[in-house]
Amino acid sequence: MNSFANVSRRTFVAGAAVGVAGAAGIAAGASTAVAAEPASDRDFGLTAPTSVDETVDCDVVVIGAGISGLAATVQAAELGLSVLCLEKGAMAGGNGIGTEGVFAIGSTMQEEQGIHIEPAEIIHAELQESQWRGDGSLWLDLCENSADNIAWLQDNGVLFSGVVDNYHTGLFSTMHWFEEGHETMGGSCYVDPMVAAAEAAGATIRLNTKAYLLAQDPDGSVSGVYAEDVEKGAQLRVNAKAVILASGGIGANPDLLARAGWQQHNIDDKIPMCMPTVEGDGYKMAMTVGAADFLPYACDQAFIGIKAIGSDATAPYSSALNGGNGIAGSGPALWVNQDGNRFNDEAISHVNMAAPEAACCRFNREAYAIFDQALVDAIVTDPADLEILEGAVTDPANADSIVRADTIDELAANFAMDAATLKAQIERYNGYCEAGADLDFGKDPQYLLAIKNPPFYMARLVPLFVVMIGGIQTNVRSEVLDADLHAIPGLYAVGLDGAMLHRNVYTQNMPGSNMGNNVNSGRNAARNAAAYIQG
Repeated sequence: MNSFANVSRRTFVAGAAVGVAGAAGIAAGASTAVAAEPASDRDFGLTAPTSVDETVDCDVVVIGAGISGLAATVQAAELGLSVLCLEKGAMAGGNGIGTEGVFAIGSTMQEEQGIHIEPAEIIHAELQESQWRGDGSLWLDLCENSADNIAWLQDNGVLFSGVVDNYHTGLFSTMHWFEEGHETMGGSCYVDPMVAAAEAAGATIRLNTKAYLLAQDPDGSVSGVYAEDVEKGAQLRVNAKAVILASGGIGANPDLLARAGWQQHNIDDKIPMCMPTVEGDGYKMAMTVGAADFLPYACDQAFIGIKAIGSDATAPYSSALNGGNGIAGSGPALWVNQDGNRFNDEAISHVNMAAPEAACCRFNREAYAIFDQALVDAIVTDPADLEILEGAVTDPANADSIVRADTIDELAANFAMDAATLKAQIERYNGYCEAGADLDFGKDPQYLLAIKNPPFYMARLVPLFVVMIGGIQTNVRSEVLDADLHAIPGLYAVGLDGAMLHRNVYTQNMPGSNMGNNVNSGRNAARNAAAYIQG
């Protein structure tokens, strides 16, 4: 008889093992990852229902029908397992709707284009970026199986354009773009074919069904979930031999963002691009059964934005005003903190597109971008963007977000900043621009543009937030680990729920690697779950 975990206190590629040969995949082994900090609070109020309206039996239940969940569902069904995929939202795809392509090395497309990259090149660069705190075995697994992942996706109908590049700023040409990916993204090129492949392989996908509590046998192994039909309110119990968590991370849960280290004003003021259904369901379920908490080491994929001008909602989100980092993070603008002091190289988006958000928002009480009319005239040429900007600066309600003025003193006064300090910083910066050399932070000279042509603009920077990467500690087999870093039998976490490639900083310099890990970890979990069930 199953016993169900109740919360009483706190305590957003191919598998390493395949089939019977994957016996190693079912062993409860320690990860080579850093030991997780103990969670101080696991009380999320998760309790079993007093009655159940429906009971379902299956081999594997997958929680979430996004990129990783679909990969796990298709792979498990192809292995002959009975698979039920529960999706909280009204449609499949999750955060994957906005994806553009997949990481790989050694693919047929790369070979045809003469692109050759050794795994060591990727892995050494990423370990170095993480200050040697990463787990190279995870990167090696991804690299060695990535070409097969591309071929497998193609066999299942996923459409690629044939374009392979470095995604503008990446270190290597590893990005395999979906067909027409610059416009349609992954929604039509990945999600639709994978849903069809899952159903063709015999899997069942149930939409509008939220899983919220794991079932455990007396020996501690996970043996199913409780779920709710969010439209009917009916309670569902799924008895399964393995559970794969693929709920998309914690990105839409303000409380969990605070637990991950976000300042409250950034949580309140962020411009969201994350799916609202991504509320940390997998993370909360895993913590309830004693999983190691990786959230202190998770990283966010985010950009910087100006709240008053919002975000570009049209793929590929590249408006010069508010797409990605837009005018605030494109390089030439000047950044200052709440004291009026410059604090970083403002052109870091050309090295790592995700870097400006962490640099500006994580450890400053406030951060601001300052630019003049010359920069606006140079890069904001779309009439629609100019209209948005004009509306923002002329609306008094936006005074706490952006201001336009004829003098620096007026900018400082609007944000209650010391004018003398701000003017001194701008004069110092303008001197570097005129000399063509940034002696403070080494900004590339091509982005040094003096601020001297009024009117001047000053905008408070907020996170333009996409997803949170990681939360549940896992190993190379996608098994969920407990506080002692041993595998919890029958429980797996994939995609953003169990992402382990990064430590606090999303390098975003291996194009498509996050998406590649979603596919790889989903396949890993399915294969190792099959070995666990057969074993």
